[in-house]
Amino acid sequence: MEDKLSYEISEIEDVIQIKIDVPFDVKFVYVYLLKIKEEYILFDAGLNMGNWPKSFFAALKRIGVSPKNLSHCIISHNHMDHIGLIGKLRRKNPSIQIAMHDITNKKMKWETNPENFSKVKEETKKLTSQLIRYGLNEEQGKRIIRYFLTWPKMKKYYKPDIILENNDCLLIRNDKLNVIWTPGHALGHICIYEEKRGYLFSGDHILSRITPHIGIFIINDSIREKYKDFDFENILKFYLNSLEEIRKLNPKIIFPAHQEVIYDPIERINAIKKHHEKRLHEISDVIKGNPMTPYEISKIHFGELDEINSFLALSEVLAHLIYLESQGKVQRKEKNQKIFFIT
Repeated sequence: MEDKLSYEISEIEDVIQIKIDVPFDVKFVYVYLLKIKEEYILFDAGLNMGNWPKSFFAALKRIGVSPKNLSHCIISHNHMDHIGLIGKLRRKNPSIQIAMHDITNKKMKWETNPENFSKVKEETKKLTSQLIRYGLNEEQGKRIIRYFLTWPKMKKYYKPDIILENNDCLLIRNDKLNVIWTPGHALGHICIYEEKRGYLFSGDHILSRITPHIGIFIINDSIREKYKDFDFENILKFYLNSLEEIRKLNPKIIFPAHQEVIYDPIERINAIKKHHEKRLHEISDVIKGNPMTPYEISKIHFGELDEINSFLALSEVLAHLIYLESQGKVQRKEKNQKIFFIT
């Protein structure tokens, strides 16, 4: 049975990489083990679907690592392919320390509680109403509501043992694991920098071939209250600022959750920044003297897409428009209850 499971194991310097296939567009998910003395730190908890769990534990067995050897599991963000095995890891090793950013914890605790469903639905409708003003039609809005309300039902909340904030440092057997809060793809996304070896575990923040989707987020009251000084609407600014913060660290290797390991981190970071500069320029050109809704811009910029990818394209364009607006480079105008942007 073990040999029929789909996993690959690679050793890259001091890191063990476990690659397991998934039935999604991302093709596969990586998790990583970093050995510190006799303990292992696990970066991300993978996916709890199909043969993923069996493949993961079979891979551990193949390399001679018991779940009880895992002292910590650090979660990069709250998406399903990064949190899936938290419960199974806890059952196999009650002593494991689960660590995640405060926002990731608050978001998961709120959205997975059935008692909060009406509030989650209310916040989802508020967000969707705004998206309709940005150009979606009513029927598209209804489908987006169903999309947003589906994912929380597929997750289960487990209280973390360690709550992380930006610039925290986990000291494990004299190894320093520095926390970098990197909102963009997810509001509570973090990267972990192991400074002695120069390793960056980047989750979905930095990938080798594509740029991660920059999202639109449903934000609950506990996050709004604690982080009231942060303008989460301008999420691209956060993303680009955190890229620069990582660039200054000059990591030796980046270990992402998808695609290939990155051996030229500065070159890749510069390429991602140039990609966003190009997109900002292209979006500005499209609306030069020609007001358009963000949805209209997204169809020109990305072409015709299916329902969910149309939403992702809209949110990506909107993040760039809001960034340009914050710099005074575009303006928004309202007409017939729709919002248009123009340079």
